[in-house]
Amino acid sequence: MVTATEVVLTLPFEHTTARPEYNWIRESFTVAMAELLDSPGLIAVPLDECHLAYEKLGLPRTALLTRATEIKLGEAVGADLLVRGTYTVTGEGKDSTLTVRAQMISLREGKLVGSEHVLSAPVADLQVTQGKLAWELLYQRNPALPFSRDRLIARATRTAPSAYEIYIKALVTEDPADRARLLTRAIEDATRNAQLTFPQAYFELGLLHYRAGRYGEAATWFERVRATDPRGLEAGFYLGVCQLLTNQTDAAIKTHTALLTPMPLFETYVNAGVAYMQKGDFAEAARLTKLAADTVPLDDEALFNYGYALWRDGRPAEAVTPLETLTRRTATDGRAWYVLSKVYAKLGRTAEATAALDAAKRHAPDFARWETSGKPPWLPSVKTRFNREAFHRYARGEEQSRQQAFLGTSVLERVAELMRDAQAAFLENRADIALEKLAQVIQLAPDHSEAHLLLGRVHERRGDLPAAVQALKAAVFWNPKLTAAHVLLGRVLLTQGDRTRAAVHIRQALDLNPDDPDAQAAQRLLLAPPR
Repeated sequence: MVTATEVVLTLPFEHTTARPEYNWIRESFTVAMAELLDSPGLIAVPLDECHLAYEKLGLPRTALLTRATEIKLGEAVGADLLVRGTYTVTGEGKDSTLTVRAQMISLREGKLVGSEHVLSAPVADLQVTQGKLAWELLYQRNPALPFSRDRLIARATRTAPSAYEIYIKALVTEDPADRARLLTRAIEDATRNAQLTFPQAYFELGLLHYRAGRYGEAATWFERVRATDPRGLEAGFYLGVCQLLTNQTDAAIKTHTALLTPMPLFETYVNAGVAYMQKGDFAEAARLTKLAADTVPLDDEALFNYGYALWRDGRPAEAVTPLETLTRRTATDGRAWYVLSKVYAKLGRTAEATAALDAAKRHAPDFARWETSGKPPWLPSVKTRFNREAFHRYARGEEQSRQQAFLGTSVLERVAELMRDAQAAFLENRADIALEKLAQVIQLAPDHSEAHLLLGRVHERRGDLPAAVQALKAAVFWNPKLTAAHVLLGRVLLTQGDRTRAAVHIRQALDLNPDDPDAQAAQRLLLAPPR
């Protein structure tokens, strides 16, 4: 079975005409391909990770790239494949035509994968063009795709064209106020066009408010992004911070608890610990912050939060070690000295408590307020940002693990079970169930020729002949000796009026099995005069 998992980076396409009004199209290819190229065996790099690679190499986002720099960008994100391209725009207004040239490069082998792809269409059909390009790139890599070209184009065109254009322009706009206006317009335009949800725009608008410190407004947008949406986990992280900073303790605990498994970054554990501290559960806070401090032992905030939680939980003997470690490492941390002085005092270490209190006086501007408040001061730190590079690396590793989990006998058993279910559904004329089961089979085993053959039969019965041809071509690609697939493909092509290609497959079927009655019947149809 095909099980290799590769990472593909689509670079912003180079605009080769002096038409600045179409510069926004440049990065739209990275945005679109990041979604459309995600398929079994392939993981696409999102736009923000592409931007991280630019920052890492010290490149402006509008830089014209040499081939060497493109390779460095690919290496920076750990890509196996690179998609690069150019586009030109000719004509005016509604008559404007977009011509795209693109190619896929294997970074490991240092050579072109397949041939160059050239597509031309009205600018208004940009998303359709991107869907077609994604299909061509995927098909040349794996002709046994578990979906049709039309389905991929439908994915590419889910957002109304006008809303899509405004959204992309927002992404390439540097001024926050202008970006916010464009994102709001994109959402309004999508709504007018009966688009029920626009999670990418919700996320970006929430992030703008978040960076400006408008946490209440940010939360209203992050709440609209589901965990399964694009940027869903990141939205959850920022939502949790908003809830912490606006004292929505129960909501913050719920949000962070849900994130611990799918987004197990140390920053998530730090913030989950703070949420439990807000609730007064310092024991659980200590457990969570210890995990964070153990994961990244050099992070001062994680270590302080751990020591603080232990102190508030009444465990001064345990709190000594992290707090002493922190004050030795960062001698000017007034918070750590202050809490350490209280810990020493609780343990009866009077001289050390006095020295720590003196250090706190020198280094903590709020020392007097803490001492006169009559209650323990609130000192934990909230992580308002996370390491995006680490997050992308983790998310990619999880996706690779998920895809590689399909290896082994368990998947073979699952495939056999699904095929039995699909065949039964086909015999019972339950096409939707059969399609569902076959899609699962092909996701698990893209090279399962019998699954593609049965998929072709389902599509033929439903009257969707183009989809049937696509499935049957995949069947004979993976098993050129599958007589039944050649026969059915020949019959479908004959129905479509393509007698030349039909003859090729019917002849192959007869060469494989001259006595096959279906192949003989197909040959009689081929030889009969056209009606």
